[in-house]
Amino acid sequence: MAIPAALAMRTIKSKPKVSVGKTTTSILLATGLGAAAFFGIRALVRRFKKDIRERQALTEGNPANFAIRLVMAFENDNAFGWGTDEESLFRTLEQIPTASMMRKVGRAYRDLEGRNLAADLQSELTTEEFAIANEIINSKR
Repeated sequence: MAIPAALAMRTIKSKPKVSVGKTTTSILLATGLGAAAFFGIRALVRRFKKDIRERQALTEGNPANFAIRLVMAFENDNAFGWGTDEESLFRTLEQIPTASMMRKVGRAYRDLEGRNLAADLQSELTTEEFAIANEIINSKR
């Protein structure tokens, strides 16, 4: 038993060492710092956009105001605390005057929630309700 253990120890000690050069280390460090800076700046920009949209939401008729109303319809806190308020959602979609404003509302929604409005509509509504919402959106000129 002692011979295999000694042989294993000698094999481990004689194994060649792997070393990383200074250049490789510097490149890896710079890449990591660059990625961290990118994601940090991106988070700050997103937070800045969200803050602006939240202030704009106080103005009636602003795209951010419509986006906040859609968010509130999705997060309907009724007596049971679950479900989407479809009536409020459809009413808000109908109040958006033009297709151009609808695109602005979609951008405001993305800035506020970090998600796509169309995808949220599809996930929150039944197939029939989603078709009604699409008809309302597509009827805008």
